[in-house]
This record gives sequence, structure tokens and C-alpha cells, in this order.
Amino acid sequence: MSTPDWAATPFFRQFGVTVEEARDGYARLSIPRESVRLRGARDSINGGLVAVLGNAAMQVCLHTLMGPGERAGRTHQLSVAFLDSARGEVTSIEARMIRKGGRVAVGEVELRDTADGTLNATLRVTCEVVRAKAP
Repeated sequence: MSTPDWAATPFFRQFGVTVEEARDGYARLSIPRESVRLRGARDSINGGLVAVLGNAAMQVCLHTLMGPGERAGRTHQLSVAFLDSARGEVTSIEARMIRKGGRVAVGEVELRDTADGTLNATLRVTCEVVRAKAP
């Protein structure tokens, strides 16, 4: 399966999101704070954007485990625990797969200030795994 050109997607381009690392069941993305014009409490990254960043990291992570004829489907559930304002110069988003089954995948995501490691948010994301129909 070919690796998507994540940098070419509108969301990644709009917000300057970079895939730093992607390997089996793991993905690390980063976003520079200067590229985020949508701000939240205490001039931090907006909470809605935190959720979308976590979901994007999960999609990249899930893609690392896709077999032939599989693709990531819809997000079924996403929960966010906001722990501290994301105000660092660069925020890292790390996704780890907990379990990928035949139809559903569940992962955990952490957003951290890259400079000092402050944990800004944790997410649990459940996504659909879509399999191509046999001819």
C-alpha cells in the first residue's frame, strides 16, 4: 500500500502540520504555534483544533497498520481530556494504536509542548477499518 502524501492534504498544508515519524502502530506529528490563527484560552491552540489534530494523528497511525484492501474509515468516537493550555512554540502529537481489529481500531493520542514536555491533552480515538468488497 502506498503512503499518502500527508503534507499535500489541505488540513496539513493549512496548519503547517508535519509527520515527524510513522511506523507500525505509531505516528508523531508536529505543529508550529505560529501557524495556528485559531486560538483558545490563554492564547493556546483552540480546543476544537486539538481534537482535530488528535484525530489526524490517529489516521496517520492507523495507516501504518493497513493491510491489502483496507483503508481508514470514519471516526466513531473521540474523547479529549484537556490538561494544560497548548502554548508552546511547537506542539507534538503522538498516536499509538491500542488495538486494530477487523472493523474497528482504537488508539491513544497525546499532545505535548515539544520544548518542555508539558502534557496538554490526551485523546482516545475509535476509527472504522474498511475492507474492500471481494469481486
